[in-house]
Amino acid sequence: MMKQLILLRFSAMGDVALLAPVVQAFTVRYPDVRITLVTRQKFAVFFENFPNVRVVGADFDGRHKGFNGLVKLFNELRSLGTYSILVDAHQNLRSAVLKALFRLVGVPSVTMDKGRAEKKALTRKENKVRRRLPHSVERYAYTFDWAGYALEPTRPFQFPTAESSNDDLADFLSRQSIPSDTPWLGIAPFAQHAQKMWPFERFAPLLEQLYAQQPLTIFLFGGGASEIALLDTLRQRFPQVILVAGKLSLATELALISRLNGMLCMDSGNMHLAALSGVPVLSVWGATHPDAGFGPWGQGEEAILQISTDVLTCRPCSVFGNKPCWRGDLACLNDISVERVAESVQKMLSR
Repeated sequence: MMKQLILLRFSAMGDVALLAPVVQAFTVRYPDVRITLVTRQKFAVFFENFPNVRVVGADFDGRHKGFNGLVKLFNELRSLGTYSILVDAHQNLRSAVLKALFRLVGVPSVTMDKGRAEKKALTRKENKVRRRLPHSVERYAYTFDWAGYALEPTRPFQFPTAESSNDDLADFLSRQSIPSDTPWLGIAPFAQHAQKMWPFERFAPLLEQLYAQQPLTIFLFGGGASEIALLDTLRQRFPQVILVAGKLSLATELALISRLNGMLCMDSGNMHLAALSGVPVLSVWGATHPDAGFGPWGQGEEAILQISTDVLTCRPCSVFGNKPCWRGDLACLNDISVERVAESVQKMLSR
């Protein structure tokens, strides 16, 4: 009988996606062990093409809400088989409850070290301890090591794409006016927090410069009504851009991203999806910093655009970008010029 382990990682999208290189490495090295991955159902696309991986969709807004919902999830997982160990790659209250329930039936667990103290020292206002911390992918891999499964995530990594997604993408592209022999550039201007977003009003002059420099096919990525409305203002001014936001499934977006020549993005989920698709990335950083362990996996300094910490010693002031600017002027983002971004995009496309 094939051994089984449970892997927990519920959100956010980028954090779940960063598990993919580790899960892939696991399936290659341990083909006789099955992973039951508990995450939100919409993130199953990141793992559906890996062998011996079963995704269980957690519905924390519905049937798995609250303590009773977690008990129901626990019972559902138990009905799927017996497990040798539980790997907690999330480390939050929900995962703690599930670990406690599984311990009651004799299933041991290991928990990822998120390095909270190190990250706090890196981002505090005074006496920062500046050093490059382990990447999230490495932290996931360390956790599997502690569980007794040593592995080495692939760098660079590429998401495998499903044939159905390629068919949907071909249908979408057939309805666009795409010039032949032009580089394909993705632009994802948004992030979860304002402290991670380059000013949106600068994207119009940026597009003017980019189109003036060379013929390009530009795809605009985002999600949600407010982001789509902003992107539509760019499309009205530059009708040649292709609006992707709200048009494609996540799986089909991944298929499109894999075909890009480059992705301009923030410190965001789209950055991780592009890097994990083997696409050159140019990521703009503000309040956060790649030293905290969330940089584009498999890419180097050429993928990072930021104001030096020698110039802005307040950086980074946050791990996730969810804290207000201490200075009050967001200089870390506002001081990055359109010309600098345009020049960096050209260098990225020539990689």
